[in-house]
Amino acid sequence: MPVTNTFAVSSGVAQSAEPATGRSRAIAISSGYLIPFATVFLAYLVAGRLGQATSNIRSSNLGPVWPAYGIALASLLAYGYRVWPAVAVSAIVVAMAGAVSLPTAIGQAAGATLAAMTGTYLLRRIPNFHPSLSRLRDALGLIVLGAFGSALVSSIIGVGSLYATGVQAYSGLPSAWLIYWLGDATGVLLVTPLVFTMPALIHTAVHTRRLELLSLLALLTAACFVVFGDVQTPVHMHVLAFAILPFVMWGAINFGIGGAALTVIWIASIATVLTALGRGPFAGNTTFVNAMMLDVLFTVLSVSGLSLAAVIAERERLGPRLQLAAIVESSDDAIWSEDLDGVILSWNAAAQRIFGLTAADAIGGRAAVLQPPGQEKENEVLPRLMAGGRTVHRETVRMAKDGSRIRVSLTASPLWDASGNLSGISNIARDITEQQRAREALQAVSRKLIDAQEQERARIARELHDDIGQRLALLVADLSDGSSVHPAAERLCSAAAGIAVDIQNLSHNLHSSKLQYLGLAQAFTLFCDEFSNQHKVSVVFEARDVPSDVSETASLSLYRVLQEALRNAEKHSGRRTFDVRLRGSNGTLELLIRDEGIGFDVEAARATRGIGLVTMEERITLAGGSLEVRSVPHQGTTIRAQVPVDRLT
Repeated sequence: MPVTNTFAVSSGVAQSAEPATGRSRAIAISSGYLIPFATVFLAYLVAGRLGQATSNIRSSNLGPVWPAYGIALASLLAYGYRVWPAVAVSAIVVAMAGAVSLPTAIGQAAGATLAAMTGTYLLRRIPNFHPSLSRLRDALGLIVLGAFGSALVSSIIGVGSLYATGVQAYSGLPSAWLIYWLGDATGVLLVTPLVFTMPALIHTAVHTRRLELLSLLALLTAACFVVFGDVQTPVHMHVLAFAILPFVMWGAINFGIGGAALTVIWIASIATVLTALGRGPFAGNTTFVNAMMLDVLFTVLSVSGLSLAAVIAERERLGPRLQLAAIVESSDDAIWSEDLDGVILSWNAAAQRIFGLTAADAIGGRAAVLQPPGQEKENEVLPRLMAGGRTVHRETVRMAKDGSRIRVSLTASPLWDASGNLSGISNIARDITEQQRAREALQAVSRKLIDAQEQERARIARELHDDIGQRLALLVADLSDGSSVHPAAERLCSAAAGIAVDIQNLSHNLHSSKLQYLGLAQAFTLFCDEFSNQHKVSVVFEARDVPSDVSETASLSLYRVLQEALRNAEKHSGRRTFDVRLRGSNGTLELLIRDEGIGFDVEAARATRGIGLVTMEERITLAGGSLEVRSVPHQGTTIRAQVPVDRLT
């Protein structure tokens, strides 16, 4: 039976729907109800007829085991309350087949139907109850509420119906009620778990342990015939009826709930038939005593097997969780979970150490207590996780109990419930306060070094331009005066003029005043033109939406990236055409340098710590931005530098 608990038909069908559509919908609705109805009706009918087969140990339509009631409870658990008419109708048919009057049959059917509905209601009150009984709580719930609890309803109404219509069973009303109650309860214990676990049991047996399961059933059959069949042995086996319990334990341990249910119903079938034939330890007494002893045996075997299997299943299910809990508690990172409303659900020891809040202080409180005052609430995590994000990682600030601010590397992951819906957030926070201080100290040192480097560049550029450049200019002038007389002086004059131009270019490359006086876009334009003329290459430059008030640090950082990238491209790419784009967009200023040359291995370049790449990254990082280098051998190189606009002014 497929496990589903809902069945609804929309009443808002448009009146203007085409007839074919209406018929299709009617057929679909009918199929969705008639198939479960027919399934439940036939299953109850077959189980009921099997329960009535052993007439030798029955009395007035009562017997020690009533498997049909197990089918009734399983049907309502699987299909919901909507199939109660199938249970009721089938119960009437089965009862009348047991030679009782129609009023009696209606009374017994009403008792079985109401009891099954009661049992379903009680079991659904157990949080997350599942009839596969993978938890001990579910198994005990089925035993106490589903079997013995709900059977009180069916036994009281059923026995009352029998005696109200003049039908007497066994040796009196108390005896009849006891057998009725135990028979229905045993039917639940034997049949209901098997209905929900048989598919998994068959799958396990077919794919992994078929031979073991067949061996278990074969040995169990032999043991049952020895114990219940009066096989002649040196030892009288009547006193060893519970010797078959190890087989139930074997099934429970190796095959779970399905194995325990299968072995018990196998034992019950053989023992009931042999007892009805007058053989075995339960055939030598009155009908009532024989039925009672069978019920007690089946109850003990069922309760033992189901409980053992549920404990094993729960241990296997919780084993990894317990290991995970141990790992969480031993972690040096703060780990906590919270529901969708921000209420903290769990809190590990590291979280207590880092934030100063004990588990008693934190659990049940709001995660917002970790949010420093004045910091804008971070509300992007939940939407990103709900949109399917697996993790959200960021560096942020959290507040300890004493009010101190802690820099953390925070990773948020989704928590899902059994239905696959987002139920909460798991957070892992690593205290990076000291790392952040060390990083800031290193950045401060790097900034000082770069500032010192720029100052030295400016000094050398001034020396080259103002001193050496001027001296070369005077030398060129002196040589020019005698160039018409001495041909050698003309050659010296030309060479000196070329050196003067090179020194001027070198001075501009070391420290360009164009950034200060012309602005970023115009300075980039002039540099690209000069680079093109100097190296005989083509640099296609485009500037768009560039802010006019870019800070000196950011301007110089982007300018140095442009210089380094174009020099490397001219030397190593094998191409003579390069694209440069400078554009402002979405709060950032982006520089893009691209060529279609031979490319290089970026990871290998990082491993060798090339000074050019390192310098570019350090400069952009100090400007608050990021540098991305993408290159594939023989497919070109793209360098992308981005700086936030809010860090520029």
